[in-house]
Amino acid sequence: MGARDFLLPDLGEGLEDAEIGRWLVAEGDAVALNQPLVEVTTAKATVEVPSPWAGVVERLHGAEGDVVAVGAPLVTILLPDPAESPAGDRAAAAPPLLVGYGAAPEEERSPRAPVESPAPAGDGGGGPRVAATPAVRAFAKQMGVDLAGVAGTGGGGRITREDVEAAAAGPGLAVTGTLAAGSAAGASRPAEERTPVRGVRRLVAESMTRSVREIPQVTTFLTLDASALIALREEIAAGGGRAGPLAVVVRALAAVCREHPLLNASFDAERAEIVTYRGVNVGIATDTDRGLMVPVVEGADAMGIAAIESEIAELSSAARDGTIRAEQMRGGTITVSNVGTFGAESGTPIVNPPEGAILALGVIEPRALVVEGRIEARPACTLSLSFDHRLLDGAQAGRALSALRSLLQDPVALRALPR
Repeated sequence: MGARDFLLPDLGEGLEDAEIGRWLVAEGDAVALNQPLVEVTTAKATVEVPSPWAGVVERLHGAEGDVVAVGAPLVTILLPDPAESPAGDRAAAAPPLLVGYGAAPEEERSPRAPVESPAPAGDGGGGPRVAATPAVRAFAKQMGVDLAGVAGTGGGGRITREDVEAAAAGPGLAVTGTLAAGSAAGASRPAEERTPVRGVRRLVAESMTRSVREIPQVTTFLTLDASALIALREEIAAGGGRAGPLAVVVRALAAVCREHPLLNASFDAERAEIVTYRGVNVGIATDTDRGLMVPVVEGADAMGIAAIESEIAELSSAARDGTIRAEQMRGGTITVSNVGTFGAESGTPIVNPPEGAILALGVIEPRALVVEGRIEARPACTLSLSFDHRLLDGAQAGRALSALRSLLQDPVALRALPR
């Protein structure tokens, strides 16, 4: 039998790494072609990675919670001896027929990365060797602990997670204590609890940090009289249909993007080009137990309100129960965040790269509005538009947001939107 390393493939749109969520096989297991090996979390979704060959798992490269770079070894598989198994030889020699994501043909893969030892250098730069599992090393990195200075209490001097926690707490500070000894001046501070940021939350944090660092973004606000929006919703309900405010806003936004194409664009910094899109794919910011996810309503400008309502419900449900597919979270051109679902009046949403704009819809509730010189209590909300200032200036963004408000406040124009 011959061993082959299966390298983590690019799971879509140039992603650089993925986090191991759950191994579906163990070392020594026999695996079939296309059998799921592991669940990994990317910036887009959680996906199963299938085996490109039939054979026996010799080694798993990494523990649950480890981050693996694209092109680095994910699993080593012992393949059948060709002399003993012609079918195994064909499986190893030919490009695999994969279900979902999997290995690319050999010539398309990234250069093989060196295999990490289970006990690598403490700092990766020629320092003393330390004994620690990949999961403990990843945890130490998250906690900001240099393993070279940690004494291991595990078997053979191996550093454990508890050792890292103790090092992170510092001298005299117990992670689970109530108060700890303070500085020489007698100050004390309460005990702290640290939670590793993993999976979707880690990837969202990285994406949002990148967004703020790389995109000069500004937010502009307008108050929306939602009377016409509520009236349309009631009219659709009276006809036996269902259309929440979010679906109506998404359809109206798609229409406005046709008239204001820079709202539906990206800025390519490397080539100094503005990229505008013919279709409007609206991302829906969705709160889940695993963190913020953004499934995409593809072709919203060609859909009716009822179809958008159904698509949002289906995508949001899949995102929350973990069945969302990676392709359902790609290709967004603009995003909508309904901050009103948790009672917020408004917000300053962060642009979702590589998009150029994001709209936040605040809670709809009675407000005192001036209508034809009189103060009236009407259902209203705040629209917040954050945009890439390299794409739009304030006047352009303001006109686009005003156009959206005008459409949403005009009963005739709203009724004219495809149902």
